[in-house]
Amino acid sequence: MTTRIAILGGFLGAGKTTLMIKLATELADSGSTVGLITNDQGEALVDTQYSRSKGFNVAEVLRGCFCCKFNDLLMSARGLVADHKPDFIIAEPVGSCTDLQATVVAPLRMIYGDEFEVAPLIVLMDAGSLKEAAPDPETLSGYLRKHQVEEAEVLVLSKSDTVDAGDIPALRDVLRRYNPSAEIITYSAVSGEGAKAVLDIVRSARRSGRSPVDIDYDRYAAAEAELGWYNGTFRFTLPAKTDTYDVALKLMGYVSSQYGDADLAHVKLILRSEKNALKMNLVNGSVNVDGVQGSRYGEGASSLNLNARVVSSPEKLAEVVREAVKLALDAPRVEVESYDDTCFSPSRPNPTHRMSG
Repeated sequence: MTTRIAILGGFLGAGKTTLMIKLATELADSGSTVGLITNDQGEALVDTQYSRSKGFNVAEVLRGCFCCKFNDLLMSARGLVADHKPDFIIAEPVGSCTDLQATVVAPLRMIYGDEFEVAPLIVLMDAGSLKEAAPDPETLSGYLRKHQVEEAEVLVLSKSDTVDAGDIPALRDVLRRYNPSAEIITYSAVSGEGAKAVLDIVRSARRSGRSPVDIDYDRYAAAEAELGWYNGTFRFTLPAKTDTYDVALKLMGYVSSQYGDADLAHVKLILRSEKNALKMNLVNGSVNVDGVQGSRYGEGASSLNLNARVVSSPEKLAEVVREAVKLALDAPRVEVESYDDTCFSPSRPNPTHRMSG
């Protein structure tokens, strides 16, 4: 018996995790068993903590993209099958990852097809970012985003609520310009528009059947290397009735003040105390709250996990984040008791498999 696996790709901040949790929740509510796989170039993932807080079984692929850590992806998927026997696995690759058809989908289909049935590759594209600028193949990040669109079998125009309804037809035309054959679904996490259409694809019998798309690995590597990649965990004790929303907002505000909006690919955090938990993200200068458990007020032993993907040198980004945490905790007069962090630029992609036929 095979396990159906759906891969949700798309650039940083496109809303992949939110959609993944939405799909998993709907599948679970309908009686299916679901496993999730998160992915990052580093460690200490906000997405993993958030997904587990929602009650899902989650495996991680760390220290590299799915393409370069294919054996880890396979092991994670097999582990979920052995331990939990999921009907569906939803896997979310790193936002800066592309060439998924050649390096992930094709190997799963052609080598491990007796274990996994691969759904059509789903790629998210942020409507607001697309309205601001179509993927420009002359720029490094634009080249990467363009390739993500080109290799998709299903394109999800996400965050459609952030643009005017009248803009949608033109944005869909932009996507068709780069990928005429893909199905396009307009989706909003706020209104729920399009969620059922994506869900229907995930639980259908449709299988991936697209051929890989050519890519220039020199440009792909340079695009990933533009980003500083920060992951950190901070531990401290909050006084009674500390406004954790205010703490998180001040932290995000300082990080945002040090960079241009276009440089802030994605910054996300989860702040947990003995009384509450808060998840917040920053994309292109815009802050959003993804979820709150309990009230906005926390106290006692607390931890802050923060992941930041910013066009920056690693050295500057680490300095900015540490200063942001310090300043955000100044108002409640809290000192960081301990922290662990890393900051780097991704190395050149080196896929385990690449099937170009």
